[in-house]
Amino acid sequence: MTAFLTAGAFLAVLSGATAGAPPPPDQPVVTSPGGALSLTVTVDDGRLRYSVRRAGTVLVEPSALGLRLTDGTTLGGDVRITATRTRTSDTTWKPLWGADSTVRDHYRELTVQLRQEGGRFFDLVVRAYDDGVAFRYRVPRQRALPALEIVDEATEIAIAGDPVAWWTPRDLDTDEKMWRSSAYTAMDAGNTPVTFRYGGGTHLSVHEADLTDYAAMTVVPEAGRLRAALVPTPGRTAAVVTGTGRTTPWRALTITPDAGGLIESHLLENLNPPCAICTGDTSWIEPLKYAGIWWLIQHRRATWKAGPWQGATTARAKEYIDFAAAHGIRGLLAEGWNEGWEGDWSDQDFLRAAPRFDLAEVVAYGKSKGVEFVSHNETGSGVANYERQIDAAFALYERLGIHYLKTGYVGKIPGRHHFDQRMVNHYRLVLEKAARHRINVICHECVHGTGETRTYPNALAREAVRGQEWEAFSRGNTPEHTLILPFTRMLSGPMDYTPGIMNIRWDPQKAGRRVHTTLAKQLAYYVTYSSGAQMAADLPRHYENSPGLKFLEDVPVTWDETRVLSAEVGDHLVMARRSGTDWYVGAMTGERPRTLRYPLSFLGEGTWVAESYSDGPETDYARNPEAVDVARTVVTRTGTFTAALVRSGGQAVRFRPATPADLQHPSPTPPPAQRG
Repeated sequence: MTAFLTAGAFLAVLSGATAGAPPPPDQPVVTSPGGALSLTVTVDDGRLRYSVRRAGTVLVEPSALGLRLTDGTTLGGDVRITATRTRTSDTTWKPLWGADSTVRDHYRELTVQLRQEGGRFFDLVVRAYDDGVAFRYRVPRQRALPALEIVDEATEIAIAGDPVAWWTPRDLDTDEKMWRSSAYTAMDAGNTPVTFRYGGGTHLSVHEADLTDYAAMTVVPEAGRLRAALVPTPGRTAAVVTGTGRTTPWRALTITPDAGGLIESHLLENLNPPCAICTGDTSWIEPLKYAGIWWLIQHRRATWKAGPWQGATTARAKEYIDFAAAHGIRGLLAEGWNEGWEGDWSDQDFLRAAPRFDLAEVVAYGKSKGVEFVSHNETGSGVANYERQIDAAFALYERLGIHYLKTGYVGKIPGRHHFDQRMVNHYRLVLEKAARHRINVICHECVHGTGETRTYPNALAREAVRGQEWEAFSRGNTPEHTLILPFTRMLSGPMDYTPGIMNIRWDPQKAGRRVHTTLAKQLAYYVTYSSGAQMAADLPRHYENSPGLKFLEDVPVTWDETRVLSAEVGDHLVMARRSGTDWYVGAMTGERPRTLRYPLSFLGEGTWVAESYSDGPETDYARNPEAVDVARTVVTRTGTFTAALVRSGGQAVRFRPATPADLQHPSPTPPPAQRG
């Protein structure tokens, strides 16, 4: 990952830092490079506050700042401003993979130096980007404060007015809740991200960035405001115990004029440090599509544990590898490959294979077919057991040539919360150790992402979502839920939702369950849901003769350019992504049928072929969700394209430059029927 400085980058302007300089301003302000966003810092009667405006309109009213310490004081109370300094930075960096091949990191930064009456001192560091603002606390080493023992934060986000809010209930151990919509004043405590839409169309999403050696942030309503509440650590008063001479995570507000801007933003990634593992060869860091011995188990047609119904066997793994190799799918996940599934899963063995599964043989067979083995480490929340084995396990995987790993933390972790400081440090430890053994990680049941894929690009995906597995063992996910995710959960980082179900109504348990989409929407997920590890989640036999298989074969996992063409949170999304010369579009809708027409101006000059997979005249969400229309049309950038979507429907399109043969035999197709 390389940074390139543009002309004029890192211009620093110091104020109040030299003898004879004017006193620092009482209300320092930092404004975004484009001038639309501003954050103002104030000290009123010793109380530190901030507020945020966009185009002159108040989005966040004066809100408290500070850290509550175990000695009963607040770092942020009884303060005065001693100095300020500002700088501007404008650089670009190149991710190894992601939504765009080049990312601009352009901001203005304000540092406010503060001192308390008792002599303690700290800085508030504020950045303003064109797509949001962020702030963090920097606490230098000092005699008056040798360590930081933080009970909680005093940080507030006083949202102005009563915008619409999308949120999930606060939970210290899981993010797998259904997304909700309410007025801001009606929302309860929640996990982050939380997203708001103001009356004028402005969208604001609250989250954190660069979560390192700290407890995760949640939000709780207090006196009409939201407060950044840290996940507590069981068994001690302090949620965070750490040294001084450090900064806290960023409190980040992504702010855009419309819903699509949230998805296009790189704010959270930009707030993270540059790549920490990119020295030397990085060829092993590579996104992939993968199949899995998984959906069969989720539907209770096989088991994780060894025995007559054992899912992960050498024979079945080879069958899945053959399927993957035939269709350009580069990975195979085999859940249950190892010993230790018989009890509560907390005492698993991550080195010894289960009976009827030969790890070395399966890995070698996959290599011969160009299919990577995705190892599975389900800890069953036995974290201590995992940490005892992790070095030996990762060394074994490296010797065998295993470069992909899915981790899991099902259950209650003794003496810990999934999102407390100790577990945040554990997840980072796994990433760092995995990188030393050239292993990419897909993390389930772990803490939300905070943009760290910039620093650790081997973090291909994480769950932190009520994903598609819930369709197999519960009432499932609502169509609205799947249309809220891109504007909330997905903002925090790549998401392992496990798309690609072709047999929508498969219900082997006769439990009245189904996947709550059409087949075409499953294909659209590969474009609309960002992930460095996209699963072909269905059974191999369900892909046989499926009209959607060709799109699944073609669609990439990483992109060069991303544009949102039309979006409304919870209602619909049309997204275009480019890989090389080809463009892919995913369109999907929630509860309401809709006809969406989008311009093709993102295409280059010349003639293009559109290969589309759409809800068709025979598609019906309740009675025939598997029906899909496959069409091939010749288009240019001056035209428009139509997606006629049924309830929870979709469309997936590949646009490729036309060949001479395409132009000799064009295949025009009549426009889809109107919906909604």
